[in-house]
Amino acid sequence: MSDIFSNFERVDEAKAASGDYGNIHPFYASVHGPSRLFTASYKGKKVVLKTLKPEFAEDQQCRENLKKEYEITSQLDYKFIRKALGFENVQGLGECIVFEYVDGKSLAEHVRVGTLNDKEIKSVLVDLCDALNYMHQRGIFHCDLKPENIMVTSNDNRIKVIDIGLPETEYKTDRELLIKENEFIAPELIKGEEADCRSDIYSLGKIIEFIIERNMLSQYRNVATHCTQFSREQRFDSITEVRSLITKGYSTVKLFLIILVLAALALAAYVYVPKIIEKSRIEKEERLAVDFQREVEKINSETRALCEKYQLHSLADSLEMPSGWKADSIRLHQQLAPFIEVESLREQALLVIENQKQAILLSRQHDFDSLLMLKALTTPDSIAAPAEQSF
Repeated sequence: MSDIFSNFERVDEAKAASGDYGNIHPFYASVHGPSRLFTASYKGKKVVLKTLKPEFAEDQQCRENLKKEYEITSQLDYKFIRKALGFENVQGLGECIVFEYVDGKSLAEHVRVGTLNDKEIKSVLVDLCDALNYMHQRGIFHCDLKPENIMVTSNDNRIKVIDIGLPETEYKTDRELLIKENEFIAPELIKGEEADCRSDIYSLGKIIEFIIERNMLSQYRNVATHCTQFSREQRFDSITEVRSLITKGYSTVKLFLIILVLAALALAAYVYVPKIIEKSRIEKEERLAVDFQREVEKINSETRALCEKYQLHSLADSLEMPSGWKADSIRLHQQLAPFIEVESLREQALLVIENQKQAILLSRQHDFDSLLMLKALTTPDSIAAPAEQSF
């Protein structure tokens, strides 16, 4: 994953380092959950440290969930699943799961920008089926499968499934918001029911729909429909059934496409090729712009809450950004990461975050002015400003 936060404030390494851990840098904070992630070096190798946000560090349930995630993930040793290397108490961070570092980008980033071709997307889906089948055979279910939790490696475009364990439904109470923001989670999990393999199959179907919406692998629409039935009894019974249809369907379609392409090359005039490419480019940009606008609206909707969070309570408080802004800034950059990497949207994306920061600063200045006025009104007359003289 590209380091888009290289120009932002880093954790004090002197405080964070413990034992052989060094070069500790923050790179992600969960939007709704209690977790945050850091990269670090350990005996010359890069690793990922997953720990709790400071406000959740003493929450017993959150600590137990973190340990539970480690216990689940440490049982898994498979090439398409990110390995849990240990559970450590790191000075300055607290209890941490130590994960292997995955050099790559999430499937969400790849699909939104369109960097994977049909063959590579098909390979990703087959790898994902293999990873899920490995887990299901051991009675383990992902429960929070979505494009952001599927990493695609930079060197060979193979996958690593991450964040296995408790879904973010554990940390939300607003049911309407839960349904709206968790489109990849099976309905039974949102209702609080027990998970089984068909819950992950539902999420896989939603991931295929996410890909289809961006005009990729539309031949799997029937597979996605069968996966995403509301009732789990109407879905596929196992992930192997889904894998079989993906591989079989792709082979048939591939043969058809080869014949179609050969016929097109023989019959079509070369002037149409640039038009098709340009149309595809425009459609891709339009889809990207829609996704970007949705993220901007989400960020702007947080302005009021952030202003209240960083409200000035005393004239002695600094008007500068509070230290807690660092975590929120990292989170906002992570939300806009796919768009910051697109040249045409980079400036707009960074401006959205800067505007958020300026709105907070303006709110703090307003709080300061209000406190100053209150102090003036309550100050004894002996030190009040002299009345205006008349001449």
